[in-house]
Amino acid sequence: MPKGGSKGLVLDLYQQELSQAQQLFEDATDAKAAVAVLRFILMHASKYDVERSDLVEELQQLGMQQEAAEAIAQSYEDHRARIQDQQRAQRFQFPGVEKLEWKVDTPSKVILNLKLDQPVVECNVATTAASESRELCLNMSKNKFLALYEELSQAQSLLHSV
Repeated sequence: MPKGGSKGLVLDLYQQELSQAQQLFEDATDAKAAVAVLRFILMHASKYDVERSDLVEELQQLGMQQEAAEAIAQSYEDHRARIQDQQRAQRFQFPGVEKLEWKVDTPSKVILNLKLDQPVVECNVATTAASESRELCLNMSKNKFLALYEELSQAQSLLHSV
């Protein structure tokens, strides 16, 4: 066998291995994308407490075969409560929050202080003098406050984007 022939064979094998490696990476990228899409769908289905039958219908509208949609929806139904618990635990966390204080200065003014690892953040709410006096009672857990804060932040972002 001539020397050039073995060199060509090695080069062909190298190109074949390179082609196979590229195909594996493309397959891995496709798999990662599929997992990301599935995670997005299941997290939002859980967030909005979507029923199993509605999830199957939505997955089929996205082009998924009925058997696959049924299997995913069944798994979703089996683990929905656990997914929702995980979302609640991760959703409203403020890293570095040391202390949360409420203070009422006058009947028409409420001050909220969040003590972070940085300076205290103040939030003031006051009514106008012309408004009639009403009692406003706020009693909420830290988790409820953080949920309220998150929803208000999302609403504010939506308003700013309009």
